[in-house]
Amino acid sequence: MSELLDQYVMNPILQLAPGQLLQWAMLQFYAFTLVVVRISGLMIIGPVFGQPIFPTNIRILLILSLSLLITPTLHDQTTVGFYQLDINQDQRLSQDEVPEHLQDRFEDLIITSGRQATRELTVNDYRFVTRMPNSLLDYAWSILGELTLGFSLGLGVYIILLSLQMAGQMIDQQAGMALGEVFNPGFDMNASLSGQYLYFIGITVFLLMEPVNGHLLMLSSLIDTFQVFPVGEGIVSTNTLDLLQTLMHQSLVLSIKVAAPLLAISALISISMGYLGHTVPQINVLVIGFPIRAMISLIVLVFTLSGAADIVVESIPSAIDQLSRSAVL
Repeated sequence: MSELLDQYVMNPILQLAPGQLLQWAMLQFYAFTLVVVRISGLMIIGPVFGQPIFPTNIRILLILSLSLLITPTLHDQTTVGFYQLDINQDQRLSQDEVPEHLQDRFEDLIITSGRQATRELTVNDYRFVTRMPNSLLDYAWSILGELTLGFSLGLGVYIILLSLQMAGQMIDQQAGMALGEVFNPGFDMNASLSGQYLYFIGITVFLLMEPVNGHLLMLSSLIDTFQVFPVGEGIVSTNTLDLLQTLMHQSLVLSIKVAAPLLAISALISISMGYLGHTVPQINVLVIGFPIRAMISLIVLVFTLSGAADIVVESIPSAIDQLSRSAVL
């Protein structure tokens, strides 16, 4: 740890004159604030971190701690990003190797480095250099870009987990327990009992799933965005927006898959109760049908839990990977 501090912090400071030291400190603080904003975007809505039940002071401490660890490595992050984009591994980055949503940054770097003739960048040209904003408006625009980049990653994962809550809502409506909705102060919203139950199971699996815990995988994907989008240049591409729309569709499909067994059985119960009420009018179908429907729904819900866990294990890593690729590639 001491060697890392000497390499990334103490050695650069000792090599600077007092005036340069002040300028260096301002640049580092500017970069630090933007790193804080990008991580905050994830913490606002991301699973676990973004929930009201997560203590605010712990959230702030986590954001500041991660930002302090990431800020000294920003130069190395862009170096890794250069070699990821360098498809033919010739140590030069040409325009045809750069994704469409990174073309503007490529053109700016070409002009800044004076490479208009060759139209290729070296790793030193691509490496991140902190520059102060020209105006307060530019600083505000950079903050907005950083915030939306972190927000989009957290929102994509949260959309998938909400499929379990939607499935629980459908289950309670069919089981006759929808009137049992309660206000959950931890989430600041009304939710059905089964919806909360399935959602908490999903969160538990998200935190414990193998080979990498979901929250660590999500944070790792956010850190990877610094390889392609240095601080101050964070944007949300159209690919990411299209992917969020696709994830909303997938979330609805997953919720129907989880609730499908109970929906099918509820339909059979309704048909059976209707046939029984038609053939034996003396029987009060409402009185008999309600406890039968509730009992069978609870039994089916028990067998649904494994399917809910499988959905989290299969869908969350895929969603995080797609979001990361849409932002980076």
